[in-house]
Amino acid sequence: MIEVSAGIVVDREGRILICQRGEGRNNAHLWEFPGGKREAGESAADCLIRELQEELHLPVTDVQEVDAWPHGEIRFTFLRAKTDAQPVLTEHEAARFVFPRELLDYDFCPADIPMARKLAFAKVRHVFWDFDGTLLDSYPAMVCAFVAAAADYGIAITPERTLTLMKENLRYCCEVVGGESGVEPDALVKAFRRHEQGELQKGLPPVDGIPQVLKDLYDRGIRHYVATHRDLQCRDLLAMAGLDKYFTGYVTSEDKLPRKPAPDMLQHLMARYNLPPEECLMVGDRPLDTEAGVNAGVLSVLLDMEDRFPAGRCDLRIPDAEKLIDLLT
Repeated sequence: MIEVSAGIVVDREGRILICQRGEGRNNAHLWEFPGGKREAGESAADCLIRELQEELHLPVTDVQEVDAWPHGEIRFTFLRAKTDAQPVLTEHEAARFVFPRELLDYDFCPADIPMARKLAFAKVRHVFWDFDGTLLDSYPAMVCAFVAAAADYGIAITPERTLTLMKENLRYCCEVVGGESGVEPDALVKAFRRHEQGELQKGLPPVDGIPQVLKDLYDRGIRHYVATHRDLQCRDLLAMAGLDKYFTGYVTSEDKLPRKPAPDMLQHLMARYNLPPEECLMVGDRPLDTEAGVNAGVLSVLLDMEDRFPAGRCDLRIPDAEKLIDLLT
């Protein structure tokens, strides 16, 4: 297997050096952490020092290995180093120092993507979770309740269409269906809530992977919070699922704050628990959740398990919750 050293080179402002690969090279025009192939008998650190000097005339100090993984036939060893100098381009199209969060704005070579994401999310210590469809799989119960509510008014609607409308939000679903059928949206909401209570009494299952994600992150010192448009019944539902023990705080409809995507619910949590924005992450299954994160100035991850929102505004889209374990540890 080919051994490659890649440098996480940090300047005195805490910015990280990234370089853009030149025309005619593999992964041309993509960005990378600079480095190169290890020579026979050479250590990973010595390799990095040599490659940075040859390619960028860049002296570095305090070289330390931080992680390693294989990518195809190549094993990449990532090493952190410090520099007070500026790179000189000899092979790359461009080079620049960027703050860790800015790494998400660049298209990296495939082998470098996991490290770029880890560095961007490295400061996260507090996760704000949406509730419905993110922590607990409430949508089957909600769809069943809405179909029954619509039937109370002689309206036939498929579960599939109901889910699509509800992924926007309940009010939108009631306004669309009510507008088509001549039923007041508020009447549909009231009927929905009545039927939903019967469904909720049965309890709700966790979203796939969520129990393990909550536990693993909690055990690593990351704290969890809920930001939901539901009332505090969400806490009881989490208790029924055995998950309430992982949560530090809640902001709900009972706090009477503007709804997401407004940033107020997240700002309320940060103020209540004295949380620095740079240490916070919003996770949700709809764009309005992640837009609330963006609007609050925190990182955001869209849990898009069904690939419904390819254009959702967020820092990162993931297909399953367990990806958060690698991202945040």
